[in-house]
Amino acid sequence: MPNVVKGSKQERMVVVPHRPGRAFAFAVAAVLAALGAIVGGGYWGYSQGAAVQAAEARRFAEIDVAFAAVTDENEALRRAIALAERQGQVDQQAAREVGDDLAALQARVAELEADVAYYRQVVHEQTDSTGLMLSRFDLAPGSTQNTKRYKLVLRQQDADGDTYLEGYVGVTLVGRSEGRELRLPLKDVSREQDEVDIRLRFKYFQNVEGEIVVPTGFEPAKIEVSAVAVSPVAKRVDQEFPWGN
Repeated sequence: MPNVVKGSKQERMVVVPHRPGRAFAFAVAAVLAALGAIVGGGYWGYSQGAAVQAAEARRFAEIDVAFAAVTDENEALRRAIALAERQGQVDQQAAREVGDDLAALQARVAELEADVAYYRQVVHEQTDSTGLMLSRFDLAPGSTQNTKRYKLVLRQQDADGDTYLEGYVGVTLVGRSEGRELRLPLKDVSREQDEVDIRLRFKYFQNVEGEIVVPTGFEPAKIEVSAVAVSPVAKRVDQEFPWGN
């Protein structure tokens, strides 16, 4: 028994078996556990890092694809803009050329119109004093109250006695019936005529005469005469005569 001082507090002693190998085993297990934790943590971190890197790589690949698409689209738009600018320049040039051509054509048209007016005047001066002319038109009371005798004389100015004047003449009775204007060709109101265009063929003169029968309810206003010479000189003569003449 060990020496014990009387009156002092005594510690209870426990007897433990002495096993030096067990402590070593615990130490090794602790070390292995720590190494496992380190290795596991490193592997987990590596796995997470690899996953993040893969996701980033995919994201970068998608960005590259999108960038390439945007680049292609931008290049296509740039070419389209350049083409549009060139087309606009071509259109402007074409518009200027068309404008120049139009101005030249308008000037040419004005020149031709002036020439036509001049030649018409020359022809009018030449034909006005020669060829067909209306020499006389008479209206006289007819056989009944609703009739009138007519006589139209056409002649050839400067006739040489050898040349026939050929053409036609139309005579129209103009008036009103039931409140509206009505135009009646001579053949509809005169038994002596059977054609709207009365044939002309004479050397010096030709008479067109007969009797007009006014239809019931018709109010005559005037007579229109249109004579046309085809040869030897083309000419047209239009004249109106009042019904009360």
